[in-house]
Amino acid sequence: MIDTSFYRWLRPLLRRRRRGLRAPEEFRPRGTSSKISRLSARYDAEVDAALERLWPKARVYHDREFTRDRADFLLVVRGRGVMIETKVKSDPGLFRGSTLPPLLDRLQRDGRRLVVLLNQGDPTPARELVAAKLGDKARVIVWSGPADDAALCEAVESLLKQATRHA
Repeated sequence: MIDTSFYRWLRPLLRRRRRGLRAPEEFRPRGTSSKISRLSARYDAEVDAALERLWPKARVYHDREFTRDRADFLLVVRGRGVMIETKVKSDPGLFRGSTLPPLLDRLQRDGRRLVVLLNQGDPTPARELVAAKLGDKARVIVWSGPADDAALCEAVESLLKQATRHA
């Protein structure tokens, strides 16, 4: 038997969302479902602002798609490019860089330069991993805000001096 009650068909469309009801997981914006994702989005915005502040005439390209083998930013200064990868830790412990190998393998093939920015923690194990793959073409630094701008500027400028012209 066919239900002819239009009210039953229209009720979901006409119903107002009640406070306290949560949207199903597939309707939530990507990247906001965990504490780390929210911290990461905020950290990326802070890094973007720092890049604009330190190199106002530079072009900053963002990779909006989440992939493990591409960096989050490409900074092009005076025609030379440096890839920038951001990593967020919720605790101040060691950063081992376990998520970096796909990116490092790709950059090793492409010959690109890389700066890995870490929000907190000890980056010593990650520095060893990055140095083994990319040598002097990469830096791993802790950048937690404008107070660390000098370290970021020094790392990027040292890589720009050795980088080949970016097409």
